[in-house]
Amino acid sequence: MRLGMRLWELALRGSTALRLRQAALPHMERVQAVLREHTQLAVLEREEALFLERLSHPEAVSNITRVAGRLPLHASSSGLVLLAHAEPALREQVLAGPLRAVGPDTVTDPVALERLLAETRRRGFVAAPGSIEAVSTGIAVPVRAAGEVIAALSVVMPRDAAVEPAVRVLRGAATGIEAELRGARA
Repeated sequence: MRLGMRLWELALRGSTALRLRQAALPHMERVQAVLREHTQLAVLEREEALFLERLSHPEAVSNITRVAGRLPLHASSSGLVLLAHAEPALREQVLAGPLRAVGPDTVTDPVALERLLAETRRRGFVAAPGSIEAVSTGIAVPVRAAGEVIAALSVVMPRDAAVEPAVRVLRGAATGIEAELRGARA
């Protein structure tokens, strides 16, 4: 147990992920206070979305994501944002498949996924109803540092909830996280 804790401590000390999580947490708390739904922060890790943080609300809609959990990039709103802004070679690799269905409405057709990724880049957010669970919609926006997308901030809302109010709250939080990160570098 002692070695495990020591490795964990050393890994966190110099961790970019820890700095991102610390910068994001107050903004995630505000998102959750306003929307009262699961709020998540994910980064691109190889070919998956790795969830660094998740804040839950006791009355929130169903959500399978957990801290340190992973999901395929094409299957979650966070993963879709990360994939939309990933290197073209990674996008091509994912589009080549196989694109496994995780939920009832996970996009598994490469042509439809390519259109969704282009739309995500154009609109600056994605809404993915039923991609993971039939009862929910994942909504995500990018978080940038030095012009590059480094993370996705998302909420999991009831499937019939309005998307635009959540997008406004998420965009405000992403802007706050980006400002925190710029301040940390200065």
